[in-house]
Amino acid sequence: MKNYRHAKEKKPTERVSFYIALSICMMAVGFAVWSAYSTLSDTTEPSDNTYFSSLSTENAAVGQEMTGVTVEATEAMTEVPTEEPTEEVTEPARKLVISETKPSEAQSANQNMGADRLQAVLNIESSMVYPVKSQQVTKPYSEDAVYSKTLRDYRAHVGCDFAADEGENVYAMCDGTVSDISVSELYGVIIEVDCGDCYVYYCGLDSQLTVEKGQQLSTGDTIGTVGQIPCENEDEPHVHIEIRSGNRTIDPLSVIESDN
Repeated sequence: MKNYRHAKEKKPTERVSFYIALSICMMAVGFAVWSAYSTLSDTTEPSDNTYFSSLSTENAAVGQEMTGVTVEATEAMTEVPTEEPTEEVTEPARKLVISETKPSEAQSANQNMGADRLQAVLNIESSMVYPVKSQQVTKPYSEDAVYSKTLRDYRAHVGCDFAADEGENVYAMCDGTVSDISVSELYGVIIEVDCGDCYVYYCGLDSQLTVEKGQQLSTGDTIGTVGQIPCENEDEPHVHIEIRSGNRTIDPLSVIESDN
């Protein structure tokens, strides 16, 4: 019986060894857990805030060293330009103007206009001469729109241009009185002569004139010299002549004697 009890009871030294081994195992497990947690923390948390701030710049992660790991660019990062929508420019539709004038009325109006023009010419009894020696027309009279090289548009040319070099004399086309002298932004210096049955306008003269307002003129008198015409300065040098009878302009060539 005594021997059985001794067999059941363990020795004190064995109990101490067991607890020491258990403590060592627990310490080993604890150290292993701590090592794993420490390693995980080092690889997931940056050492400072520079990485987060660098995310706000372009290509922050490319070629940047973070906790021993370098991220290299494998493909060039290019910004794809965005095409702005373009508006298609279309010409405004031309407005179609439908005349309510009957063909017979239009024909009658044209006849009346032609009769008025003819009557205006017949009203001029003065015998006129060419204003310059060349007697050469560079741009004829036209009530239809013609192209202007200077103004780059189409407009009626209700005068006649006679070729003449700058400084060349300009002569009175008929007897009359200098009724006005003016300066125009388009036509330069203008002399207006009252011939009794019409008015003759000499445009584009030089500012150095040989006549004055109210002066009586005879056919062929020198009234000035050729200057410049701002609205026709792209054309060759010339003097611009307009003739008005009543409310109408007429072609200067229609009243110049053919033998002059």
